[in-house]
Amino acid sequence: MASSCFIDLSGPTYCVVSGASHGIGRAIAVEISKLLGPKSLMLLLARNNDELAKTASLCQSDNVKVTYKSIDLGKASVNEMNNVLKNSLDGYKVTDFATSLIFHNVGSLGNLAIETSRMEDSDDLRQYYDLNVFKVISLNTQFLKIFEAIEDGIIIVNITSLCAIKPMSGMAYYCSGKAAREMYFKVLAEEKKNIRVLNYSPGPVETAMIDQVLDETVNDNLRDVFTSFKNQGTLLKPEMTAKKCMKVLQAGKFINGEHVDYFDDE
Repeated sequence: MASSCFIDLSGPTYCVVSGASHGIGRAIAVEISKLLGPKSLMLLLARNNDELAKTASLCQSDNVKVTYKSIDLGKASVNEMNNVLKNSLDGYKVTDFATSLIFHNVGSLGNLAIETSRMEDSDDLRQYYDLNVFKVISLNTQFLKIFEAIEDGIIIVNITSLCAIKPMSGMAYYCSGKAAREMYFKVLAEEKKNIRVLNYSPGPVETAMIDQVLDETVNDNLRDVFTSFKNQGTLLKPEMTAKKCMKVLQAGKFINGEHVDYFDDE
């Protein structure tokens, strides 16, 4: 059954956003910062420290203190992840917050220069899955360990893709990674009924990934699809999909663990 439980973020909230240095991650950080109540704390994660600083400046307010950390989540150890989260709480206790919220936005496209039928480099695949699946699970686990004291107030948002549920020619890395990642969060939602879990698919968004596909893909169909997106002006602005994500999240009508797309009816 779908929940009709409105999600109230007006109290003190701890919020993590990964992949927050640009694009969808930056837009999500900015939009969620507008909703958080007094004495809230945000932690922004990505590799590019300078761009993280820009995102932080856009999120800082009287209600929200923003901290950020440059970290390569594809290579970070469990201890490093745990320390980053704990260090961000400097001066705070877990119980200072009514809600703890994490957006798993970090992600990459994978190798677009090889046909699916020729994929054989397990090291390359492992590196891709480390960043997009395994380390996402590790970060989520550290988050849960730290905030289990307020488990009834835990909210997890996984930024997924239509590619998690629909195959896209030329994107075997991306599709399989998104599918594995989304299923992990669905299982978590099945097991932990008191944690709110949303798999949000942002739609086709105007980011650097679009140009990367056009530059690197060897799949003609994929190039045609993304060229059409650009030429027809159908790409969404990051701010548009971030606003929709906030709307879906706050309304709280989604089934726990459900895949909700930007274009789904409200």
